[in-house]
Amino acid sequence: MPSKEHDTSSIVSLRLSDALLERLDRYLDWMVVHRGETSSRNHAIRQALTQWLEAQEEQGGMTHPDVLRRHFHAAYTSLRSGRDEVEIHRLRHLLGWPDARFDAMVEQLRAESQVALHVGNASDLSDEEQRHNYVVNGQVYLYLCWQK
Repeated sequence: MPSKEHDTSSIVSLRLSDALLERLDRYLDWMVVHRGETSSRNHAIRQALTQWLEAQEEQGGMTHPDVLRRHFHAAYTSLRSGRDEVEIHRLRHLLGWPDARFDAMVEQLRAESQVALHVGNASDLSDEEQRHNYVVNGQVYLYLCWQK
Protein backbone atom coordinates (compact mmCIF):
# COMPACT_ATOMS: atom_id res chain seq x y z
CA MET A 1 0.00 0.00 0.00
CA PRO A 2 1.42 3.43 -0.94
CA SER A 3 2.38 5.75 1.89
CA LYS A 4 0.25 8.79 2.79
CA GLU A 5 3.02 11.18 1.73
CA HIS A 6 2.36 10.30 -1.91
CA ASP A 7 -1.38 11.08 -1.78
CA THR A 8 -0.83 14.65 -2.95
CA SER A 9 2.00 14.16 -5.40
CA SER A 10 2.46 13.22 -9.03
CA ILE A 11 5.11 11.39 -10.97
CA VAL A 12 6.84 13.53 -13.58
CA SER A 13 9.08 12.07 -16.22
CA LEU A 14 11.91 14.17 -17.57
CA ARG A 15 14.96 13.64 -19.68
CA LEU A 16 18.32 14.75 -18.28
CA SER A 17 21.48 15.02 -20.31
CA ASP A 18 24.23 12.53 -19.49
CA ALA A 19 26.47 15.42 -18.42
CA LEU A 20 23.86 16.73 -15.97
CA LEU A 21 23.23 13.26 -14.58
CA GLU A 22 26.97 12.75 -14.09
CA ARG A 23 27.16 16.06 -12.19
CA LEU A 24 24.28 14.97 -10.01
CA ASP A 25 25.95 11.64 -9.25
CA ARG A 26 29.24 13.39 -8.40
CA TYR A 27 27.39 15.70 -6.05
CA LEU A 28 25.61 12.79 -4.35
CA ASP A 29 28.94 10.95 -3.97
CA TRP A 30 30.50 14.10 -2.49
CA MET A 31 27.60 14.39 0.01
CA VAL A 32 28.25 10.83 1.23
CA VAL A 33 32.02 11.29 1.58
CA HIS A 34 32.16 14.81 3.02
CA ARG A 35 28.91 15.12 4.94
CA GLY A 36 27.93 11.52 5.56
CA GLU A 37 24.52 12.20 4.03
CA THR A 38 22.93 9.83 1.56
CA SER A 39 20.25 10.88 -0.85
CA SER A 40 18.56 9.47 -3.91
CA ARG A 41 18.65 11.18 -7.28
CA ASN A 42 14.91 11.84 -7.00
CA HIS A 43 15.27 13.46 -3.58
CA ALA A 44 18.14 15.64 -4.76
CA ILE A 45 16.18 16.74 -7.84
CA ARG A 46 13.10 17.58 -5.71
CA GLN A 47 15.29 19.65 -3.35
CA ALA A 48 16.97 21.46 -6.24
CA LEU A 49 13.64 22.25 -7.92
CA THR A 50 12.17 23.50 -4.64
CA GLN A 51 15.14 25.80 -4.02
CA TRP A 52 15.11 27.05 -7.62
CA LEU A 53 11.37 27.84 -7.48
CA GLU A 54 11.76 29.66 -4.17
CA ALA A 55 14.57 31.75 -5.64
CA GLN A 56 12.51 32.52 -8.76
CA GLU A 57 9.48 33.50 -6.66
CA GLU A 58 11.62 35.80 -4.54
CA GLN A 59 13.32 37.30 -7.59
CA GLY A 60 9.96 37.88 -9.26
CA GLY A 61 8.60 39.69 -6.22
CA MET A 62 6.11 36.94 -5.46
CA THR A 63 7.36 36.63 -1.88
CA HIS A 64 7.30 40.32 -1.02
CA PRO A 65 5.34 40.65 2.26
CA ASP A 66 2.67 42.92 0.75
CA VAL A 67 2.13 40.53 -2.16
CA LEU A 68 1.91 37.54 0.18
CA ARG A 69 -0.56 39.38 2.41
CA ARG A 70 -2.78 40.20 -0.59
CA HIS A 71 -2.68 36.56 -1.73
CA PHE A 72 -3.49 35.37 1.79
CA HIS A 73 -6.44 37.75 2.12
CA ALA A 74 -7.76 36.86 -1.34
CA ALA A 75 -7.61 33.15 -0.50
CA TYR A 76 -9.37 33.82 2.82
CA THR A 77 -12.09 35.82 1.06
CA SER A 78 -12.64 33.11 -1.55
CA LEU A 79 -13.20 30.50 1.18
CA ARG A 80 -15.51 32.56 3.42
CA SER A 81 -18.85 31.51 1.90
CA GLY A 82 -20.71 34.08 3.99
CA ARG A 83 -18.97 33.11 7.24
CA ASP A 84 -16.19 34.98 8.98
CA GLU A 85 -14.25 31.83 9.94
CA VAL A 86 -12.45 29.71 7.37
CA GLU A 87 -10.90 26.32 7.92
CA ILE A 88 -7.14 26.69 8.19
CA HIS A 89 -6.39 23.42 6.41
CA ARG A 90 -8.45 24.60 3.41
CA LEU A 91 -6.66 27.96 3.38
CA ARG A 92 -3.27 26.27 3.59
CA HIS A 93 -4.23 23.91 0.74
CA LEU A 94 -5.57 26.69 -1.49
CA LEU A 95 -2.44 28.81 -1.11
CA GLY A 96 -0.08 25.87 -1.60
CA TRP A 97 2.72 27.69 0.18
CA PRO A 98 5.55 25.99 2.01
CA ASP A 99 4.55 25.45 5.66
CA ALA A 100 7.16 27.92 6.92
CA ARG A 101 5.82 30.71 4.67
CA PHE A 102 2.20 30.06 5.64
CA ASP A 103 3.03 29.88 9.35
CA ALA A 104 5.11 33.06 9.21
CA MET A 105 2.25 34.93 7.53
CA VAL A 106 -0.25 33.72 10.14
CA GLU A 107 2.13 34.78 12.94
CA GLN A 108 2.68 38.18 11.36
CA LEU A 109 -1.07 38.73 10.94
CA ARG A 110 -1.71 37.57 14.52
CA ALA A 111 0.97 39.91 15.87
CA GLU A 112 -0.72 42.80 14.04
CA SER A 113 -4.17 41.68 15.34
CA GLN A 114 -5.34 41.22 11.75
CA VAL A 115 -6.55 37.66 12.31
CA ALA A 116 -7.86 35.59 15.18
CA LEU A 117 -7.48 31.83 15.50
CA HIS A 118 -10.21 29.55 16.83
CA VAL A 119 -10.25 25.99 18.10
CA GLY A 120 -12.80 23.41 17.02
CA ASN A 121 -13.55 19.71 16.99
CA ALA A 122 -10.61 18.06 15.22
CA SER A 123 -12.15 14.60 15.48
CA ASP A 124 -14.40 15.39 12.50
CA LEU A 125 -11.36 15.94 10.28
CA SER A 126 -9.35 13.43 8.29
CA ASP A 127 -5.75 12.74 9.28
CA GLU A 128 -4.59 14.86 6.33
CA GLU A 129 -6.78 17.80 7.38
CA GLN A 130 -5.60 17.53 10.99
CA ARG A 131 -1.95 17.70 9.90
CA HIS A 132 -2.59 20.93 8.00
CA ASN A 133 -4.11 23.00 10.77
CA TYR A 134 -2.17 25.45 12.89
CA VAL A 135 -0.51 24.61 16.20
CA VAL A 136 0.81 27.17 18.71
CA ASN A 137 2.21 26.06 22.08
CA GLY A 138 0.44 22.72 21.77
CA GLN A 139 -2.95 24.28 21.00
CA VAL A 140 -4.49 23.16 17.70
CA TYR A 141 -6.39 25.85 15.84
CA LEU A 142 -8.83 24.86 13.10
CA TYR A 143 -10.28 28.20 12.04
CA LEU A 144 -8.98 31.63 11.12
CA CYS A 145 -11.06 34.80 11.16
CA TRP A 146 -10.02 38.14 9.64
CA GLN A 147 -10.56 40.99 12.10
CA LYS A 148 -12.53 43.90 10.72
